[in-house]
Amino acid sequence: MSYKWQALWEETIEKSSLNHKRNNISEKDRINQSAETWYKNYDHKFDHDDLQKKPEFEVEFNRLKRFIAKDSTVLDIGAGLGRLAIPLAKEVLKLTAIEPAKVYMNVMKDRAARDEVSNMEFSDDLWSDFPLQEKYDLVYSTWSPAVSNPAALMKMHEASRGYCALEFVASPPHVWDFSGEIYPMIMGEEFKPPGNYLNIVTTLYDHGIYANLETWSFDKEVKHQTMEEAVEIWKTSLGNYTRINEDVEDKLTQYYRSRMNPDGSYTFNLKGGVSCMIWWKV
Repeated sequence: MSYKWQALWEETIEKSSLNHKRNNISEKDRINQSAETWYKNYDHKFDHDDLQKKPEFEVEFNRLKRFIAKDSTVLDIGAGLGRLAIPLAKEVLKLTAIEPAKVYMNVMKDRAARDEVSNMEFSDDLWSDFPLQEKYDLVYSTWSPAVSNPAALMKMHEASRGYCALEFVASPPHVWDFSGEIYPMIMGEEFKPPGNYLNIVTTLYDHGIYANLETWSFDKEVKHQTMEEAVEIWKTSLGNYTRINEDVEDKLTQYYRSRMNPDGSYTFNLKGGVSCMIWWKV
């Protein structure tokens, strides 16, 4: 069997900006640093219980719920704060949540305990390090970079005896403020993504797996209340690629000031973005 599509994805990853990250810290430490910054400056502001009452959450939840039954076992790769993992656990026999970021894991465990969800297992492994000791009826990953190369994708397939599902943004990276403007401004080159949804679909095809693709549009607003919040997040993201010095901080501050709202906040709006779910039966 020819693996030309997988080889194309591997070549894209090799040439991507993500493959040129600084190697002074481990991937797990990198994830934890980023998560701590995002949680401190962004995620903690939201009432996640309230967000789960919104119609768009119900739509997203039902996309996954169709793959499960009361006796199902489920694996969530990159579970984050447990936004989907906890309500899904209430519908199945057992759910295993993988989340290497300590700050997210701690919040998820606290929320599961509060909701008296006792059928969850937790792992702080990277997906690449997670030991496969059983197969699950549903293996899924949503809005997480954990499944971002062929090896991670095929490990996901191997872990399932029923269904696999991936959910993520399908819009090109140049439409986002960091990859479209901030990274090029600081690094002096365009941001090169490590692939997209088509790389996943075609790599699965190389392995004789015919996946389903669903897409939908969305509008996204990210708002930072202060310059310190915005700059801190950008510094953490840029720190993966370059040393943060006074010159970098000055450029980030000038970028912020040129786009700040009258009240001193910063808002990034993406109109007409596209998200997708790729799913297949094992």
